[in-house]
Amino acid sequence: MGSKYLNKLRSKKGTTMVEVLAAVLILAIVVTAVLTTISFSQRTILSGGSEGKAAAEAQSIADTLISQLSGTSDASKVTVSGAVRVPEGSTFPDATKDKQFKLTSVENTKDSVKGYRIQTAVYYSDSTGRKCVQMTAFAAQGGAS
Repeated sequence: MGSKYLNKLRSKKGTTMVEVLAAVLILAIVVTAVLTTISFSQRTILSGGSEGKAAAEAQSIADTLISQLSGTSDASKVTVSGAVRVPEGSTFPDATKDKQFKLTSVENTKDSVKGYRIQTAVYYSDSTGRKCVQMTAFAAQGGAS
């Protein structure tokens, strides 16, 4: 009786149910792996795009501040639209503010350099949560940078 079933399995008439199930299982594993890889790649690309955009915004804030500081002697009057100024002595960056900057007076008596340390921070969200890009720049008093 066993050889009768064995002969049917060896028959050239078509595929068996076991062969079909094995093929479907292998196909399902391959498709799942491909979709997982595509999903991970997409999240990585979008995350990089968000970080790049935040870095560009931080650079733009610093550039605006450098331009404004070169044209004024009163650093307390400089502002950047959409960004919040964090006062000296306060915690920086402040996680409650999306775009922010902080100016600190700097004086190097050895080189006779006076200016402002500019710190900028821009928060962004990606698939893993809220993150921050920080940037530091220097603007010399009197317009040179």
